[in-house]
Amino acid sequence: MPSLASCLVSAALLRFRLAERPGRDPAGGSTVGRTWRVNRELLRRPDVRALLWAQWVPPALVVGAEGVLVPYAARAGAPDAAGWLFTAVALGMLAGDLVIGRLVAPRLRERLAGPPALLLGGPLLGFAGSPGPVVAGVLLSVSGFGVAYQLGLARRFLAVVPEAIRGQAFGLALTGTMTWQGLFAAGGGALGEVVAPGFVVAAAGAASVLAVTGLWRVLTSRGIG
Repeated sequence: MPSLASCLVSAALLRFRLAERPGRDPAGGSTVGRTWRVNRELLRRPDVRALLWAQWVPPALVVGAEGVLVPYAARAGAPDAAGWLFTAVALGMLAGDLVIGRLVAPRLRERLAGPPALLLGGPLLGFAGSPGPVVAGVLLSVSGFGVAYQLGLARRFLAVVPEAIRGQAFGLALTGTMTWQGLFAAGGGALGEVVAPGFVVAAAGAASVLAVTGLWRVLTSRGIG
């Protein structure tokens, strides 16, 4: 009920408290048409496309592993530990944001995004040995830490996108992130129906490491100087 009430209040505020403003479309035409047009323009640019793939693929593969954490905990004989496993991922992400975001200079994290990206999938290889909940949580926490590699790509992405369409470019990046993560989460869950959850997690980790290896030149670029 509190969630329903908050949604209703938000909807009412949006409806009655925000002023009507015309959409900005200096080129004319429909907003949807312009969105598709600009997205195509962005995806035709090799520099933009490379940075998008670098942001999308490695973490999306890891999300496929998260899709089987509940059955993994159940198979390990500790179904209540599933909450701890998801919490460990979040704690690792928080630590990564604090350490890399606060203690590493922008130019350095732009040049060295590769090693943190390897942390996304590397620790998950340990799930091939079916570790218990405590060790599994530690591995997932280290994996979550690796998500901070994206901090090294944000300023570079901002620099290669024309200022007039930066908002839409970041919208495309976010949409792609949600889409790929949803697809891989569903895929990991489906795979978990036919093979052991630990195998799914380890396979997702291996796939993420391979993706990072393939994107290594993008991740270790000198950035924008």
